[in-house]
Amino acid sequence: MPAIELYHILFFLFGSIIGSFLNVVIWRIPRGESIVAPPSHCPSCNTHIAPYDNIPLFSWLILGGKCRHCKKGISSRYFIVEFITGLFTLLMILTYGLTPLFFVHLFLLYMLIAITFIDLDHYIIPNEFILVGLGLIFSAHVFKWLPITMIDGLYGALAYGGFLFVIGKVGSTILKKESMGFGDVKLGLVIGGLLGLKLSVLALFLSFLISALFTLVGVALFKMEAKGKIPFGPFMAGGTLVVFLTRTVGGGNSILNWYFTTMF
Repeated sequence: MPAIELYHILFFLFGSIIGSFLNVVIWRIPRGESIVAPPSHCPSCNTHIAPYDNIPLFSWLILGGKCRHCKKGISSRYFIVEFITGLFTLLMILTYGLTPLFFVHLFLLYMLIAITFIDLDHYIIPNEFILVGLGLIFSAHVFKWLPITMIDGLYGALAYGGFLFVIGKVGSTILKKESMGFGDVKLGLVIGGLLGLKLSVLALFLSFLISALFTLVGVALFKMEAKGKIPFGPFMAGGTLVVFLTRTVGGGNSILNWYFTTMF
């Protein structure tokens, strides 16, 4: 990975600003609220937050994670979302440079960050994200911002979304309850449409692998119920992130290259 330069730091700061906006999206979209108005306000006392108290990362630290007015605690998640959004933006620019693939993947990554935290809180993936994702797929293929063909994108969407659909149907029949939400299926269509067939299969495999590891660690260390309700959206985001950070501008992937070189 290339060395970090000054302009890379600027991308980290830009990402943290986007993270601040994503915090608004995460809070308001599931509640059916506008993401434009009213301005940012304390969730406890509803006092509008002044611009100098709304600086990504720094304001939360300076205020000690508390509202300036009511002194109620403000969740550390606000800081976490801003930090990881900045960090992932930095990693993406280091991986791709200023290329069309950087912007396409970064936009989807921002969506996945918001989806992750919404799914963790509400067990839903709002349709607003799916519609935006479909618009991203259409634009990326029409303007040829991706190193895959539109047909490959279609195969990827059908493979990712179709597999989750089948898993959901089979699981519901066996367990007599919903095992895979339809929101996951729709998100799979979006991810697959941007990755193509091979990388969709890899991202899907990584999603289940991360999910299995999380469950094993949770059961072993934190006494988590193995049959408890666990949202799958965050694991899809994690698998996609790994693919993003191991993909090249030309469309290859270091994990797949290692596999085919080693096994064949």
